[in-house]
Amino acid sequence: MSHDRRSIWNRLPALVNRKQTPEEALNSRLLELMHSSNVNKIPPQQLAEAQRVLALREALIAAGSETPDTGWDEVIALQRCIVERHLTARAEFYGAEQVQPFDEATELVAEGRDTFLIIKFMDEAPHIRATLASLLTQTRVDLGRVVIVAVDNNSTDGSDRIIQQTIAEIPSRARVIYLNQSVPGGGSAARYGTDRTMATLYRMCQLDQDWRRLQSARLAVTDGDTVYHHEVVHALCELFDHEPGVDGVMPFLIYKLTAALRFFRDYQAPDEQALAEQARAVEPVTVNERLSNADAQRCYPRAGRCRDGEAVLLQHVDGGSVRVPLTCVAPDGRRFGVLSDAEGALAFVFEDRYLVLHQAPVSGFDAALVFLENQGVGRDEQWKWHTAIGHDLFLLWMFQQGGVPEEIVAPDTSDALKMFRCWAFAIGGQHQLSRPGLKIVTGTDYQSGRVLQSVGCLTVLGTADAWAETEVDRLAKMVRNFSNEQSVFYGETRSRGLDRASGLYLHMTRIQGKVEQEIRDYPDAFFRDIAFPERVVFPLRWLLQNALCAYADDDAALREQIEQQLLLPMLGAERFEVLQAEVLPEAALARLRALPLDAKRDHAEELAEALIMDAYPEIMHFYRRTLAAFFAAHGVDEAHYAWLFEGMEQGRNALREARPRVDPAAVWQGSEFVIDQARGQVVQMHDKQAAVV
Repeated sequence: MSHDRRSIWNRLPALVNRKQTPEEALNSRLLELMHSSNVNKIPPQQLAEAQRVLALREALIAAGSETPDTGWDEVIALQRCIVERHLTARAEFYGAEQVQPFDEATELVAEGRDTFLIIKFMDEAPHIRATLASLLTQTRVDLGRVVIVAVDNNSTDGSDRIIQQTIAEIPSRARVIYLNQSVPGGGSAARYGTDRTMATLYRMCQLDQDWRRLQSARLAVTDGDTVYHHEVVHALCELFDHEPGVDGVMPFLIYKLTAALRFFRDYQAPDEQALAEQARAVEPVTVNERLSNADAQRCYPRAGRCRDGEAVLLQHVDGGSVRVPLTCVAPDGRRFGVLSDAEGALAFVFEDRYLVLHQAPVSGFDAALVFLENQGVGRDEQWKWHTAIGHDLFLLWMFQQGGVPEEIVAPDTSDALKMFRCWAFAIGGQHQLSRPGLKIVTGTDYQSGRVLQSVGCLTVLGTADAWAETEVDRLAKMVRNFSNEQSVFYGETRSRGLDRASGLYLHMTRIQGKVEQEIRDYPDAFFRDIAFPERVVFPLRWLLQNALCAYADDDAALREQIEQQLLLPMLGAERFEVLQAEVLPEAALARLRALPLDAKRDHAEELAEALIMDAYPEIMHFYRRTLAAFFAAHGVDEAHYAWLFEGMEQGRNALREARPRVDPAAVWQGSEFVIDQARGQVVQMHDKQAAVV
């Protein structure tokens, strides 16, 4: 039996916060951390009025009034008060410039702009072009409604010039507004961008007196190192347009798989700028397919690419073929040919079957599969592959085709194009947290969504069919932490949720290459025994925690759906029957159901850990089946991947051993790193022999 998505969303645990008092919310573990941060406090009235909006809006939706027209007057008036109170508090705390509307407000009204995408960045020269390009070239969304707000946090590496060059090179109906925020810290840039955007939306309402905009307009925030599937903005906006009770959406997020290939010994990353320079001297082969997004790799699948004398033959998925002469030689010695589409976007076809889409910011998984089929992964890199590549393919396919519903997940909202309605973002704005013992404000990524959840707003996970890809610096941080038993650059993966969201986050673009080189040299025994077991526990625990919160709800149909779509496939029928009696008896579920939100999440995570602890071989078999299904669906011959699964079910269960706890402040104060404390940026890493297992 299947629930519609609203029925599932209505069981998400954060919605119980609609019943708590504003004082209880302000004394919660989350909002208590704000008290040590350099940010204005949220007044109780702000939370009380937000809860009133939610109650009134829920009644209107139930009565069939789903657009802010007839009957929404009181809701709109309260939303206006919430936005006004937020802007007033920000001006008092930070000064009037913090809430200065954009000069273009009048033009934005005339153009009907209602979707604002805020990129906050500092020294992201290697990545910022791809981030901006992925938003300028979104499809299935009216870019005439989109404003991209690029907020530079005093970059010193030319990121500002790259922004201007990208705007000039990529025609788009989206408007781009560039700002610089002089106050150091990524959280400051995000807060400056979101506050000025809210002030602009408020000014737009004043200009045309259409205050419904506070419900319908949306703001999204991204880091400068994340790229987006070409339909992400469409998917997010469609959800907001059709679900008036949703106030926040987090896109489905994986790491850039092509970037993760840099961890492997024999991978040769293409120098795309050098390829493009050579391409100017040859006549490209023109094709009808669009080459500016990863759909082109689906149109010309790997199995249909083959060497044909002095050319590569590309078979189209719908029949027909195109012959591409190998007219160029890459700096690494590989020969390649050049394709072009009707809009001038280029692609480079290599003799070893790689298809590099020069203007497609999202790389997808095509290159990772070609690398595997070309035997690029060494036999002594089996577990590195699972850590860097297999893990994310598993998550993606589990949601895309494995039947696990995105609706059961109440996501943290990281800075990967998290999107909120204007009024809802104004409840708390972009907040930062601080933690005792650390010299810099930390954990900026997750907090806006958690403030919304503190009053019972509905924040949901976007579809896995339109995903985001973030740079692998976070993965590198995590793996290096595991190796060196540190908590620097990244939060503790073993800690409870709130601690994970308030760890020590440092910008590491300047040392990223050095960290990646270090990780390339780690032996596979480390990935087998430490990195992969630790990494795979992280999402499994998160997913099961969410599922168990919903599973504990007294709803037989929802419980059956979770069993059929997640628990039985993951744990196996025999093991699930045992664990249902030992870990999830009715008494345990009733206890979980009765707990307040923070305690419920902690206890659900404990139960999730018990399931992982007792059923790890079965879970690894599920991991194996999911990846095998992915490979089969994408035409990978079993001979290319069967060896990757050797010893999978016998792998180490990370939860059976406690990880050492290391105070990140102690690492920071050591001599290993040179840190610009004002900017929260590592500028140098001294040579040090890693403590590799």
